[in-house]
Amino acid sequence: MKRREFSKLLALLACPWPAGALAQAGDADWSTQFAQALEEFPWLAAWGNIDRDRYASDAAVSGRWPEELRGTLYRTGPAGHEVFGYRNHHWFDGDGMMHAYRIGGGGVRHEARLVETAKLKAERAAGRALYPGLAAAPPGAAGLTGPDDLNLANTSVLHHHGRLLALWEAGSPYEIDPDDLSTVGPYSFAEPGGGLSMRGVPFSAHPRVDADGSVWNFGYASAAGLLVFWHIGADGSLRNAGRVAVDPMTMPHDFVVTERHLVLLLPPFHYRPQANATGFLNMHQWRPEDPCRVLVVDKNDLSSHFFLELPAQWVFHFGNAWEDSAGVIRFDAARAPDPSIMTETFTEIMRGNPDYGRAARHHAYRLDTRARTISEEAMLEPEIFTEFPSIDPRVSCRQYRKLVFLSQNESSPAEHGTLNEVNLFDIESGRRDWFRYPDTQIPEEHLYVPRPGSEPESEGWILGSVFDWRQGKQVLNLFDAERVADGPVAAAELPYAIPLGLHGKFVRG
Repeated sequence: MKRREFSKLLALLACPWPAGALAQAGDADWSTQFAQALEEFPWLAAWGNIDRDRYASDAAVSGRWPEELRGTLYRTGPAGHEVFGYRNHHWFDGDGMMHAYRIGGGGVRHEARLVETAKLKAERAAGRALYPGLAAAPPGAAGLTGPDDLNLANTSVLHHHGRLLALWEAGSPYEIDPDDLSTVGPYSFAEPGGGLSMRGVPFSAHPRVDADGSVWNFGYASAAGLLVFWHIGADGSLRNAGRVAVDPMTMPHDFVVTERHLVLLLPPFHYRPQANATGFLNMHQWRPEDPCRVLVVDKNDLSSHFFLELPAQWVFHFGNAWEDSAGVIRFDAARAPDPSIMTETFTEIMRGNPDYGRAARHHAYRLDTRARTISEEAMLEPEIFTEFPSIDPRVSCRQYRKLVFLSQNESSPAEHGTLNEVNLFDIESGRRDWFRYPDTQIPEEHLYVPRPGSEPESEGWILGSVFDWRQGKQVLNLFDAERVADGPVAAAELPYAIPLGLHGKFVRG
């Protein structure tokens, strides 16, 4: 993208958000409703509120933590769900908290700290909730000058070129000190030598690390009708950027990368701003009669792209993708029939109404870039719901065979009604090795951690945390990736529990 085009893009992004984003909530006190529901459904504590800005504790360990497993699991997620008495109306609107599980020498130490975003500082200075969220706005909401006014830094983590970044959906990354988790501030990727900077341009929460160590990402600018693409070098500098006009715009959350292409699924959740809309989500319209557009972009020429179509669907997360010599791309995703889990479930849960939307089932996709065709098929039994797919990071953007994900069997749900199993799935053989957590525990995202010196996807562990709502504790569990059904080989228990988070990265060292 040329410098002049960047200037135009930044001007568009600097425009105030539509007036509809500031419409105020008309509902009664959600804090009271949630507290009342908690008495009937104690597991709702997983969507409760933090009781402090920082946490730190040595964990009580059990089992055998391997000597060769040394490093830090960084995680982030929405944790500050109540701001001066105002309870957020959507799970994704909570102020972000960065976690560090430091593993080594047979022990585990946990630290967590709120990200001191501009939003957090402004609201604390004002002594009240100020800014609109996805589903509603507090009384007397302040106007916005751009996305970073309400950047929550609460969705995912990128550790790249020695920097730890907390990512949100639609704004700048926030740099975090990896040692004490203090907030450095908004981070801007720039050209080598301090050239063109992309501060304020949306940087999605799910960047992909390529085989050469470089990073690909995208961002969407709804009001501008643009998707922006990033290519960050292994040295942390901005290599390239581009943009594609999309009309109507939607809310893509994740994407996949292959040797030659970037692929995004654009669900028919169309951006349709209206003056009386309450919250950003309600500026969108779900149109199941329209197709899900599939955008395929050439990595070597970000202006070169084409669209394909699939039946209407909603995808939060992909596992991985690869492309063969004939130009056929294969990828997987947790596919839902509509966005109700985001538009309804994650709103209703905040006032204590455990009404789950239609969940996602894992699908495999085949995209032929030469014939320009695409197809999809279910990968698992129809009663298995899935989310949070992850892979051995060494096969990112390359051919892969094993997937880690969370699931629930619809025929035997947990008491809390949401995900309760961790899986290792072999795509080639169709074998699923899984472990069911007790109903008193709600798992968060689990990651594949390779054993040092091993071949890709051959030896490793699965590492992930759970919220134990009965004991009021967080527990970090370690599985042998080849024997998941045997249960955790080691665990680290904390003396407190923190509301459910979203994504993380394990950093060896």
